[in-house]
Amino acid sequence: MNLKILAGVLLVMGLVVGFAGGKVSTTGQINELTGRVTDLSAQAKSTESLKNQLAETKAQLEKLNVNDLYAMVKVDGKAKAYKVGDLNKMPPLIANDIIGNTPVVVSWCPLCNTLTAYDRRVDGQTLTFKEDGARNIPGTEIENLHFRDLETNSAWAQGPGIAVEGPKKGAELKAVPLQLFNKDRIDKMGVEVWNP
Repeated sequence: MNLKILAGVLLVMGLVVGFAGGKVSTTGQINELTGRVTDLSAQAKSTESLKNQLAETKAQLEKLNVNDLYAMVKVDGKAKAYKVGDLNKMPPLIANDIIGNTPVVVSWCPLCNTLTAYDRRVDGQTLTFKEDGARNIPGTEIENLHFRDLETNSAWAQGPGIAVEGPKKGAELKAVPLQLFNKDRIDKMGVEVWNP
């Protein structure tokens, strides 16, 4: 066989193999890119769905009036609900109450929008609280509702539940857990509602 013919045949075979190899390699790249496009499309759909969910939640929150919510306070298996709107007055209303056998104080601070519930017993003594204006919590720039107990005349910062002046200065009220619900849920649960 002529060297020129052999070189031509090898060249044609090389081109065919090279083309086929390139095609296989290109097909793999195309498959990989198609997979990536599919993943990105799924992520874009997921992001759009999340964006829609966030917009819906925001719209619901904007319609929500905190004064229509109820704080359910539960102590030792007993519960009572306190309507935020009943506490959110000017001046703020303080709920001195008893749930089961536990004396509690429930309050809302309109300055920092904090809702708190505490056990009213300190050092074996049950305290009764009244609203005592608003001022900064000592050592902070946070303006907070304060209340004063009638028994010792100590002033307490509502948010942290700490006595900031008077004979009980430094004492802390024990927090009682609470949850927020709408009126429909409170009614369905059959929870007693505090009446100011």
